[in-house]
Amino acid sequence: MTNYQLDDVDRQLLNLLQEDARYKAIELAEEVGVSDNTVHNRMERLEDEGVITGYTATTDYDRTGLRLHFHFTCTARISQRATVAEEAMALPQVVEVTELMTGHENLHLKAVGAEDEDITAIAERLDELSLEINDENLIRSEHTKPLDYVEVLKLVDGEN
Repeated sequence: MTNYQLDDVDRQLLNLLQEDARYKAIELAEEVGVSDNTVHNRMERLEDEGVITGYTATTDYDRTGLRLHFHFTCTARISQRATVAEEAMALPQVVEVTELMTGHENLHLKAVGAEDEDITAIAERLDELSLEINDENLIRSEHTKPLDYVEVLKLVDGEN
């Protein structure tokens, strides 16, 4: 699979869409300084090339009553890692699974719950899978941001 070569318009569109995927083409066009037809064509091409893989809404779990966020560090056999990751993602409380290339502690899972007892219930469900739970933690807070494609790709291209 070859990398899709992003230009400045693509990078600006990706930055804006990461901040708010609800932008309308005309709004994006105004922000980027191109026509709405150009935006429509670029977005279609980015989707066709697999650069844009979907549009999602982010939710505040706390405001929905799921105030507890858990992190599980687990180990799965290398040959079963991908399968176990899929099985873990199928659990309703699990919201994220990260597979690592290392042999030990190679699955990191995030889950949500409403009550203190939920960490035990989730751990018991995970324990039924072909993995070992190495550590379980209550997450205090997380900090994320959208990737700034314009700035990062300048660095990659050596434009400092």
